[in-house]
Amino acid sequence: MQDPNVSISRYLRERRESSGLTRAALGERAGISPALIQKIEQGTRTPTLEALTALTAALDVPEIFRDHLISLSVAHRYDSTPSMVRPADQVLIDAITHPASLQLHPVFEVLATNAAWRLLFPGLEAGVSMLEWMLLDPRAKTALVDWEQQVHLCVYSFRVMGPGLATQAQIAEIVETCSRAPEWSKLWTTEPSLTHGPDGPVVHLRDPGTGATIPMTVHSLGASLVPRRDWSLVVYSPTTQ
Repeated sequence: MQDPNVSISRYLRERRESSGLTRAALGERAGISPALIQKIEQGTRTPTLEALTALTAALDVPEIFRDHLISLSVAHRYDSTPSMVRPADQVLIDAITHPASLQLHPVFEVLATNAAWRLLFPGLEAGVSMLEWMLLDPRAKTALVDWEQQVHLCVYSFRVMGPGLATQAQIAEIVETCSRAPEWSKLWTTEPSLTHGPDGPVVHLRDPGTGATIPMTVHSLGASLVPRRDWSLVVYSPTTQ
């Protein structure tokens, strides 16, 4: 896999440039010298946790990516187990009332699902990439009321988070497959709107029985204790709004 620091430095540089900030202006905001920012962006200096926190705050990095960059910077300190799903893991998600799955990020590969998930996401089952399902399965545009917004976020998340966590071969394979979708080029080269409420991102799903719109909050929970897992538990719960 690519050095995680490469992913961090690339994202910080792109974020600064898209914000129209010089290194001097960013340094003034973050309290970090422009020379150090240059080394971090070039990948010749690994940012400390304090520097990374200051830079992401100064660049107004969305929380979802801020948390990812910080996790990526310390990932080498911990060991994780392979992305296998134990019988007990399946029992866990089967016991959840709302749609739930185990997913391997940042490639959005679905490893296991419960009944509620399969009802609202037809065809998005174990062994299928959520990213590929969104772009290539016609049922996705029916299931996701705000399809364009959600697929844009997933594509951007994959572009930002992929290097450092997925192999170049995995990234190339997914890009080649997804590029068959006519929307791919636009989604891959632009940055989506990442606004959401205080409880997390909200997705609008379509009730397969009535056709009604169901607003649901997305929760992505990692296995941070022993045994650490590469996958995350993804649950959609009714919004509190």
